[in-house]
Amino acid sequence: MGRLHSSSSPSSFPEPQTPLFPAAQHHQVTNVFGSRICPQQHPSPTVHTTTDFSTITSFLSFLWRLTPAIPKNLFSLEHQQYDPKTVLNIRWGSEKYTIDFPGKILGHIKLGELREICKNLTGVPLGGITLSVGSATMKDDNAPLSSFGIRPDGKIVVDGYKPTEEDIKQMTTNGDPEEYALILRIQSSLARTQEFVAEHVPKYEQDVEAYIVSKPAPFSFASMPPARKRLQDTHGMLSENLLQSLLRLDGVTCQPEFEVARVKRREAVKETQKLLDQVDGINARVKKTDVKV
Repeated sequence: MGRLHSSSSPSSFPEPQTPLFPAAQHHQVTNVFGSRICPQQHPSPTVHTTTDFSTITSFLSFLWRLTPAIPKNLFSLEHQQYDPKTVLNIRWGSEKYTIDFPGKILGHIKLGELREICKNLTGVPLGGITLSVGSATMKDDNAPLSSFGIRPDGKIVVDGYKPTEEDIKQMTTNGDPEEYALILRIQSSLARTQEFVAEHVPKYEQDVEAYIVSKPAPFSFASMPPARKRLQDTHGMLSENLLQSLLRLDGVTCQPEFEVARVKRREAVKETQKLLDQVDGINARVKKTDVKV
């Protein structure tokens, strides 16, 4: 709680018979808890009133007992967050690091700053670093660490591959490790998409063939048969996943000089779009058999 200052006005308080603070006399100003604030000189009287807060304190204590939903360690957490010895524990594979942020609070440390530190510790390029706390991946480099629910002495997991000089030389345009990280990111995204399609599309295609062979009866959209509804839901799930894959690739920003990464990105976008067209083509065959009433 801050200190309380109020200045009296002639209309509110009578003129004191004797000065409360004699001119040019040093005195100590205290807050409501009796703590010394600072020595001051008052050439003219200035009234510093101290209100009796016993009633307010009792009322707040009553509210504190009345509302169990309020975390009892609220103020201790606030004090802990402003501890000038903010420490974070970092784990990268089998390696463990302790990072100290002297004089800083988590609300003033951005994720990008932590990512840069992790790059220097692990040797993983910035573009290849994934930071997570618990089961959540942290993505916004401009967000403070406190926004991710991190507390002092918290644990953060670093995921990423440290390339060798030979890896970088073979796969990149000019030997830049950041381009290498982008290439890995593109390849990983495409590989996940291909695995997803290989898992779901063959079954979807079989179900479509079986539905077409069954020569379904005419129906209205208000009473779509369960088999047809399942095909519609499957198509929606597949197309949504592939669209998300395209968005992830669209979010990969390649520098103009990263020629290899730019080529890899174009190839991945082309392949993902091809898979999306395949799924839409299967769905088009189903629609041809629809006879609506």
